[in-house]
Amino acid sequence: MAEPQSYSIETLITALADVGYTDVKKLSDKKVAVLTDKNRVSTLEDIQIKLRGQYDPSPSSESSVGRVRVQQFQILAKPAGKQGKASAGVGNEDFLIDWINDTAKTGPINVIFKSPNNTYVVNGCKKATSVGTDTAGRKKADVILEDMAGVKYSISIKKDDAETWESADSYFSAEAKGIIDKAVVAKKTKLVNHSTYYTIEPNIAVHAKLQEKKAVVFGSDLIPGGAVITKTFASSSFSQEDDTLTVTVSNIITKLEHVYGDKDVYFLIRNDKTRKSIKEYPGIRVLASYKKRINKNVIVVER
Repeated sequence: MAEPQSYSIETLITALADVGYTDVKKLSDKKVAVLTDKNRVSTLEDIQIKLRGQYDPSPSSESSVGRVRVQQFQILAKPAGKQGKASAGVGNEDFLIDWINDTAKTGPINVIFKSPNNTYVVNGCKKATSVGTDTAGRKKADVILEDMAGVKYSISIKKDDAETWESADSYFSAEAKGIIDKAVVAKKTKLVNHSTYYTIEPNIAVHAKLQEKKAVVFGSDLIPGGAVITKTFASSSFSQEDDTLTVTVSNIITKLEHVYGDKDVYFLIRNDKTRKSIKEYPGIRVLASYKKRINKNVIVVER
C-alpha cells in the first residue's frame, strides 16, 4: 500500500503506476482518468484502498461510476476501448452479470436479491446474460438469469439515481397531442411557435393510468416472473455464504402494487427541439418519468 505523501499531479500518476495502473490520462492539473478494460467500479474501489483515497460513487455527466478523491485530486475510471460495453451505458448491469457468473463458475448458486421491503430469489442459477440491447416488442429486461432447469428470469435494472422509466415518444405521442391542446385551452400552459419547432411554457405532466403504468414498468417480458431492481452496484452489494449469493439492492418491483410513491409513473411532456415525436408539434417530447421527476416547475394536468 502506498505511503501517505503530498502529491503533485505528476507524482500521483507515478503512484498509480506503482500500484498497477499505467494507462493514465491527465485531464487537468487536478484530475486524471485511469483507462481500464476491467469493471470501473472495482477499479476505483481498488485505487481507493491502494492510495488511501475516498471513493465517491455519485454519478455525474463526467463519470457514471463516480471518482476517487486523493487530497486535492480526482481520479476517474474510463473504458480503455471506446466501443466497450461500459461506454454504451450498460456498465451497471455488467457489474451484476460478472459477479453472478464469476460466483457460478464452480456450479449453480442461489441468488437472493434483497431490498428493505422485498426479496427476489433465483435458485440454482447457472448463468447471467446481458439482453439490454434487445428492446423489440417493448422488452424491458437488461439481464436474464437462467437456472439449471432452463427457466429464465427477466430483470430490468435501474440505477439509484434513475428518474425515467422510458422514452415514451412512440408509446404516448398520440395521446400527448390531445393533452397539450386541452391544457392550452385551460390556460395551464402556452404553446409557442418558433417556426421550425414548438415549445410549451411551462412543461406539463399527467398521471399514468393502470394499464399504461403496467406497460411502462413491466413491458412485454417482466410479467409474470420477472422484476425491476433498483441499485447502483458496488462490491459491497454482494455477499456470499456457501452456495448462496445475496445481492443487497434499494428496491424490488415484481407487481403493480409495488409502483408507488417516488416511483409512480407520470408522462412528462417537455421541450426538446431535437425531437419530432409529436407530428403536429415538433420540438416537444414525452418521457415516462418517476413521480420524483415532476418538480415544482412542471404543472400536473388532467386528461
